[in-house]
Amino acid sequence: MDRRSIMLGLGALLAAPRAARAAPDLAALAAAAAGEQGELSWYESNPIAALDRVVAAFNRGPGARIRVRPESVPGGVGIVGRVANEAQAGGGRTADVVSLGGSGIARLQERGLLAPVDWAGLGLPAAWVAGPALLTAASIYCVIYNRNQVSAADAPRTWDDLLNPRWRGRIGTWVRAAAFAELAEAWGEDRTTAYYTRFLEQNPMLFRSTAPLAQQVAAGEIAIGLGVYHTALPAIRRGAPIEVVMLDPTPISAIWTAAVTRARRPEAAKLLGVWLATPDGARAYEQATERGHPLMPETETGRRLQGLRLAEWPMAQKDVYARIYEAFNARVNEAQAR
Repeated sequence: MDRRSIMLGLGALLAAPRAARAAPDLAALAAAAAGEQGELSWYESNPIAALDRVVAAFNRGPGARIRVRPESVPGGVGIVGRVANEAQAGGGRTADVVSLGGSGIARLQERGLLAPVDWAGLGLPAAWVAGPALLTAASIYCVIYNRNQVSAADAPRTWDDLLNPRWRGRIGTWVRAAAFAELAEAWGEDRTTAYYTRFLEQNPMLFRSTAPLAQQVAAGEIAIGLGVYHTALPAIRRGAPIEVVMLDPTPISAIWTAAVTRARRPEAAKLLGVWLATPDGARAYEQATERGHPLMPETETGRRLQGLRLAEWPMAQKDVYARIYEAFNARVNEAQAR
């Protein structure tokens, strides 16, 4: 099955984003998993300390009888490469379950490395399922502003507000244009390209990652930033004078969970995936990683996104995203990023 036939993307998900959900039968899934031997291996890109907290919550719930070995593998590219290399080597230990972005899921599926799982048949909304993968969380792009420099009344509330001349030289953004490339899914390439041209005329300060961007907004070096929600939260919790605004459309990068073809504990992999897509699991994951389920109002992320149009290229069109992304990136000098 190819990428285009299996990957629906967030546009399709939004057709029925918050319909009533029947509770999955976690007890039955746990009973099936109990008959398997050994550890459940989970490849993820979050720090191991965060993953350990997720596993601890899982073990307090339906995974009480399952030993989980989380492994922090840097980035989706790293997870894809490791699973592919382990499959080629054969015989050795590999992941049972993986959580990563849509591009990585698509590439693993193209290589036949993901097991077909009927997530909808296990009690989850069909709108959350894309082929072998289950939507379990997302990173969210947003506006961050310093409330000591910007009043709530003056804070940007729309994309056009970011182009106000008052922000020229006082705005920051990630040097990589991921948010703008995802925005093109909602706006189209021409409109987004024209917008990005005007945004660059604001002389934004460029940052190599979004965590220092949030920190510099908190420090008052810049008044506002286009950043990522979860990297702003630590500063907010430390009492930094920053606030977050979700724009409409809101670009996101979804996180998907899938079982691996060579999984030694396929039933336990299903249990972990389903649990991550329940309110208890999604909240535990959000509390540990700061990334919540975008379509689940029981999470803080989902609550903040209610009523907004989410923008992300479907997995079957990640080549379009990649082309726009690289074209936008080529318009800035990465060497100037802080």
